[in-house]
Amino acid sequence: MLNMGSRKGQYFSFDAIVASVIFVLTLIMLLSYWQSVRTYLDYQSNDLNKEAVRISYMLFSQPDTRDCSQLKQFGLALSLTDKRMDEKMLIDCQQVDLKKTLSSAFNVSIGVTDVYGDATKYKYVFGVSPENLPPNLKEVSRLRRVGTIATQSGIDHVAYVDIYVYR
Repeated sequence: MLNMGSRKGQYFSFDAIVASVIFVLTLIMLLSYWQSVRTYLDYQSNDLNKEAVRISYMLFSQPDTRDCSQLKQFGLALSLTDKRMDEKMLIDCQQVDLKKTLSSAFNVSIGVTDVYGDATKYKYVFGVSPENLPPNLKEVSRLRRVGTIATQSGIDHVAYVDIYVYR
């Protein structure tokens, strides 16, 4: 006669332990992936990045006036339909107050490199030269766009427009 009450049973099988470990590792990997994606999306939606994109669109819009001393809304385009940058505006308006004319809460620096000439230096600089930004900045966002300069000689040049937004 067997005594059924005194048998010892197995509480956990080896398969259940392995499955539990795999489940915990998978859960940790998913949480880690979610955290990294969330951090990346927060970086993409940073205020400085949004501001740099907004300013880049404004640069390729028509200014409210061609007189740099009376400028209230900054823009370099020839017209609403012709998005080429006006070389006269690039030359004359380098001393304009960018924070005011761009309605920006951040500091802004713009450098335009004419690819036709020496493509290693900024030919036109608005605000502080991007090469001379203060070294102790908290955040810097840089955006580069490619545009066309409508020169006074009638020959269009390709140019890089580097926009630095910083605080």
